Amino acid sequence: MFEEKLNSNQKKAVEYVSGPLIIVAGAGTGKTTVITKKIARLIDEKLAKPEEILALTFTDKAADEMQERVDSVIDTGYIDLQISTFHSFCQKILETHGIDIGLSNKFKLLTGTDAWMLVRQNLDKFNLDYYRPLGNPSGHIHELVSHFSKCKDELISPEEYLEYAEEIKLNKDDANTDEKSRLSEISGAYHAYNQLLLDNNALDFGDLIFYTIKLLETRPSILNSLRKRFKFILIDEFQDVNWAQYQLVRLLAGSGAQLTVVGDDDQSIYAFRGASVSNILRFKDDYPDAEEIVLNENYRSNQEILDLAYKLIQNNNPDRLEAKLKIDKKLIAKVTSSKEKSVAHIHCSTIDEEAKAVAEEIKKIKNADKDAVWDDFAILVRANNHSEPFISALEKEGIPYEYLAASGLYRQPLVLDCVNYFRLLDNYHESSAVYRMLCMPVWKLDEHDIQKITSLAKKKSMASYYEAVKKSRELGVSESGIAICDKIVNMIHDGMRKTKSEKPSVIMYFFLEQSGYLEFLIREENAGNPDMIRQIYHLTEFFNYIGKYETANPGANLAGFLEHFNYVLESGDQGALYQPKDTPDSVNIVTVHKAKGLEFKYVFVVNLVEDRFPARKRGEGIEIPAELIREQLPEGDGHFQEERRLFYVAITRAKEKLYLMSAGDYGGARTKKISRFLNELGFAAGEKNTGESKKILHESGQTVREAGEFVYELPAAFSFSQIKSYNTCPYQYKLSHILHIPTKGSAVFSFGQSMHGTMQKFYQRMQEMNKVEQGSLFGLPGQPEQKNTGGIKAPELSELMDFYDQSWIGDWYKNSTQKDEYYKKGKEILRVFYESEKNNWTIPITLEGWFKIKVGDYLVHGRIDRIDRMPDGGLEIIDYKTGAGKEDLESEDKDQLLIYQMAAQQLPEYRNVGPTGKLTYFYLNDNLKVSFLGKDKELEKLQDKLIKNIGDIHSGNFSATPNQHKCKFCDFKDICEFRV
Repeated sequence: MFEEKLNSNQKKAVEYVSGPLIIVAGAGTGKTTVITKKIARLIDEKLAKPEEILALTFTDKAADEMQERVDSVIDTGYIDLQISTFHSFCQKILETHGIDIGLSNKFKLLTGTDAWMLVRQNLDKFNLDYYRPLGNPSGHIHELVSHFSKCKDELISPEEYLEYAEEIKLNKDDANTDEKSRLSEISGAYHAYNQLLLDNNALDFGDLIFYTIKLLETRPSILNSLRKRFKFILIDEFQDVNWAQYQLVRLLAGSGAQLTVVGDDDQSIYAFRGASVSNILRFKDDYPDAEEIVLNENYRSNQEILDLAYKLIQNNNPDRLEAKLKIDKKLIAKVTSSKEKSVAHIHCSTIDEEAKAVAEEIKKIKNADKDAVWDDFAILVRANNHSEPFISALEKEGIPYEYLAASGLYRQPLVLDCVNYFRLLDNYHESSAVYRMLCMPVWKLDEHDIQKITSLAKKKSMASYYEAVKKSRELGVSESGIAICDKIVNMIHDGMRKTKSEKPSVIMYFFLEQSGYLEFLIREENAGNPDMIRQIYHLTEFFNYIGKYETANPGANLAGFLEHFNYVLESGDQGALYQPKDTPDSVNIVTVHKAKGLEFKYVFVVNLVEDRFPARKRGEGIEIPAELIREQLPEGDGHFQEERRLFYVAITRAKEKLYLMSAGDYGGARTKKISRFLNELGFAAGEKNTGESKKILHESGQTVREAGEFVYELPAAFSFSQIKSYNTCPYQYKLSHILHIPTKGSAVFSFGQSMHGTMQKFYQRMQEMNKVEQGSLFGLPGQPEQKNTGGIKAPELSELMDFYDQSWIGDWYKNSTQKDEYYKKGKEILRVFYESEKNNWTIPITLEGWFKIKVGDYLVHGRIDRIDRMPDGGLEIIDYKTGAGKEDLESEDKDQLLIYQMAAQQLPEYRNVGPTGKLTYFYLNDNLKVSFLGKDKELEKLQDKLIKNIGDIHSGNFSATPNQHKCKFCDFKDICEFRV
């Protein structure tokens, strides 16, 4: 299995387990295949258990891709396989062990924007002069926060920085006074910033690795437990690790580690100041006996493209690994290619001509290549703001496109409409906000009605558009327009009442539901419309954003959120956009940075002129003093080396044909020089000109953009709730689990979450009191010392009630009376539970135990509320329910626990602890336990059922199956056009 389609060096890399290994993997040489097959081999041949493997990479996207690839090649499930980013891994460690170095284990993790806002709100605590311009006091905050982050990447402590600044001040007579003052100010600011984080129980991303290293260096017992746990460590994109990340790897691996690192210095586009080669050279020094394997057989591009890339990148010598280690990195094409020339340089007169030439060439190729689809084409831009001319050109030609921008969530129309409603509730006399409300697409309000409202409001000297909307009848607005105006006024009034007691997320859902926006988005006429579905994804992202704000700010209200959001916008944050794995069949417009890891049949690298690609060298903000830097810096010009590596990445995305585009006129006063990279490759301006310069017109309505078929993303693994949702109604599944339409909460859901959270905290505390670990740091089953001999310690009833108050969710109740009733009901349920259990306590083996198993060709995952050990040594799997108790269970009622039984029987992590002896639904409301155990025939029947259900989901049939009972309890009953 693991030797299939592997070349000799790939096979050697997969099989090597005799110590440290460095894999130098060129572009398109199958490095991800090697990593995933190596992990799968370790598990399959029982060289390591899944939980003994640690694989680290840089982005969530890369970690998810690696996870999916591993899942696809292993035949068994697992409890825990650590494939994650450096930061996620360190966050888990600090959440468990941060208290050992004085950190709270309930710290808030700040994004870059959060850090900016924290400094902005506490500028008075920073003794700034040099870095606080009078006209713009917050003008340097981004540079300060970025500088502090780089310091942590270099493991420079605030104390070390202060000592350095003091030494300069005292001992360096040649240092000028201004420089001494600047260093003193910046080191003091770094110290103040870190103290501010600690005072606010917060960490930034740099702290995660910084403090993890401090923890492991000062607490050897914790380090040893991690070393014992992780027998094999694999690091992807090793060329991009910084000094702190490398020190973390060294600590975890120790001296005799089974450590595998994979990297390519020529594709290093994120390394600090170009210090990409130093990581690998340092690795060779630290592990002199490490095996070295070079992957240079390319399975993506033809030889002409690869030779061009090789010619380019040699201009980075002598700072390349090839020159340093005397190895051969020349890529060899393993794909057949046509005799047609694969690389073309097209030079145009203007940027508009360049964009037009790209669009026309794409159309020409598409017509000539009958096998080509739009997704085979990519336009690679150096910066997001370079994309607009190409978007316009594609629209004029009627070519579908997907602009894969990294940011811009807060500028999306639907998000703007939601924020606009919030602003209206804060100040309903803001006429611009009222105008946007009138223009919302969901209303389809006649333009003549809008004109009457806006023009007559001015003529009649009304205070605001709001007054005009209230008096729409007097202004001669149509009957349909009056109805819309009345609805807007009512929504403003009702929303203002809700601001007194409801969270922003509740108010936002009210707006979307009452306006008809949700129903408008999912209407059948919009099904499959890529633009509409993108708006749904944007809405989900914004809901998630508000949810995170509310989690971080208990008691959040609308006014507080708007103040926070205004700060976010002031910081320059545009909001991260959802990045789909699959897109409609459309031309891809993407930045070169985002294109890393992707490949396309036809690639257009555009704007190849000086100051665009390569980009103009910009100041590095606030530089770290050279004496404090631990990285080995390159000999050549780091900026142009990095830009050249970026161009190398762009070139090697192309499979069959590569177009290098440039123009003379980009709107400035001077003609642009073509890129130095084109000169290095032997191209010159004017080789091929598209002819007479013409501006591409931007008239609206000339050409309708073709809509590619939207590709729905299915999850890589399925949960019981997802499968149950599909069985209930495939359309409900689509809305909930594919489009992720936000749902209105309910009292039942809030109460259920509150009770589950309480039980979780209670039994966690019981584990702590009885010194029974909740498994390992990463959630493996705990120790099996579970018998109740009368000596089990349990929290007091008062502590249980405290856990209830901590877990209480007060959202989505109809009114305060209902909320009070549920709250009191929960207290009584817990009293009864405590009294009935207090002479028969058990200590759980594990709580919230996660698993993933193979069912046929599919993956099923879940989370088990609790597992106890029975007196006879068997395992009792327990699931809490807050609904009405059922003493007699139907076949479908058993499915959830039967899946848990399948996992416990399949996975050695559970099977080795003990056999499954009992499955129990614990109905908390009635203090009722209903137990059973699945028979072999039941489990086989369920497996067949799951395979069929998931197969049906993959078939793409999401037709609604409404009936009165199902629709009554559906989360989408108020917005679904198929409801009964």
